[in-house]
Amino acid sequence: MEGSAFIAYNQDFVLFGQQHLAALVTMILLAVFLPLAAKKILNRPQQLLLSRGMAVVISLSALMYVFIRMWLGDFEYKTDLPLDICNMVAVLLPVLMWKPSFRVHEILYFWILAGTIQAIITPHLFNGFPNYIFIKYWFVHAGLVVFAIYVTFVFDLKPNIRSLWKSFIALQVYIVFILGVNLILGSNYVYVLGKPPTSSVLDYFGPWPYYILVGEFIALALFFIVYLPIWKLSGSKNLKTKGVKQ
Repeated sequence: MEGSAFIAYNQDFVLFGQQHLAALVTMILLAVFLPLAAKKILNRPQQLLLSRGMAVVISLSALMYVFIRMWLGDFEYKTDLPLDICNMVAVLLPVLMWKPSFRVHEILYFWILAGTIQAIITPHLFNGFPNYIFIKYWFVHAGLVVFAIYVTFVFDLKPNIRSLWKSFIALQVYIVFILGVNLILGSNYVYVLGKPPTSSVLDYFGPWPYYILVGEFIALALFFIVYLPIWKLSGSKNLKTKGVKQ
């Protein structure tokens, strides 16, 4: 594999370039048509098998990155462990959702969809296809979005407003956990101990720790945004049900 384009670092990724747009379009198509096809064509065991297959592929993609970094001698435990929300959820997904559960999904739905918005629209990515970092990035982030939408509608695990607050509280627990990990490792995962060394949107949110508080409000706003489609669909369904009863 030495000298392969798969492991060769490049600077081919361009924001909203062909590769970025191709990844976005692929994600949208899968997120729309995969649940529709599964509901129409597959029976329940087949639907479950597909969700498990997606979970395993997403998890292996996140783990692949760590193993390749180790193999190349580029691994740094302060930056490369799968400890940010998306990578952590990706690694644990087969365990968490082997049997899709509403109690788990009502947390993950908001973490995944709100947490990936910025990562998908403005990815912090330099390497383009076919580099392993590019492949891992999109299999994890876009894959999680497709998975979350698939499970929500195929298994009818639609979160409610209480789920939103449960997920936000769980996020606070995660932040405390990652803070402890950072203090032990001397790392700065999720940038809870300081801003990134390069320019980022956090530069507009004030100094530490105020940018964390601003980030919390933004996260809560994003939770409400990703809840809107569920709220809209639930409202429409209730209206139809009332109409039938009348």
